[in-house]
Amino acid sequence: MKGKGAWPKAVFTDSKNTLFAWDPVWVRACSNILRKYGNKMDPQEFWRLWATFATGENHRAAFGKFKTFTETLRISLNHAFKASGIPGTPDDVTFMTDLWDEVEPYPDVVPALTRLQELTKVLIYSNVETEYLDMMVKKFGRFRPDFVGDMDKSQSRKPSPRAYRWVLETAGRLLNMKLNFSDVLYVAGPQWDVQAAMALGMKAVWIHRSYRYPAEVDGVEPDYQIDDLRDVVKIVESSLSKGPR
Repeated sequence: MKGKGAWPKAVFTDSKNTLFAWDPVWVRACSNILRKYGNKMDPQEFWRLWATFATGENHRAAFGKFKTFTETLRISLNHAFKASGIPGTPDDVTFMTDLWDEVEPYPDVVPALTRLQELTKVLIYSNVETEYLDMMVKKFGRFRPDFVGDMDKSQSRKPSPRAYRWVLETAGRLLNMKLNFSDVLYVAGPQWDVQAAMALGMKAVWIHRSYRYPAEVDGVEPDYQIDDLRDVVKIVESSLSKGPR
């Protein structure tokens, strides 16, 4: 099925809340923070507030001065503290980073990625430091993606076009193949991530994982909407069965 002209040449996926259940651990960190300060706020409410600021800081860093993921988490946590009237400090971000090794892949992920790799290349990229992405990828057990990249290595972050382009150029060199945006099927949980990939010319799949995001798309509709990664296998199998594009 990996014949010349077959599409997609690669499935390119995000990591957090696409392959890995990051949010439950983040909510647990919020619960620990609120307990520290004796605050009765609902941990999920505080998490949504922190996450909203974190998305804003991510976008600011993507198109402005580069910052690490932990830096943007610290800044956004401080904003959440101020908005909630909690006397915390950015150093409380360790309540999240110390729990990182508890982030686990969703149950459908390893079977789906294993099958996808029989059909095409599997590329993973994340807006996190190498340390944290390595922790998560080790949870795959014996499965190894064809390419793993992160913001430390690229010195860029999504949704900047530089991040997506870096993945295709770097993976292409390592795998000895040319990868254009039109060659790739992109998969992500955040809608802004999916829509940025589409703007660059990738076919894109929105996988609805996080209960932080609405169940309906706000804005540009993705090419596919799913809630289980095994549905990506079906998309790829269907495409490859039709032969070269």
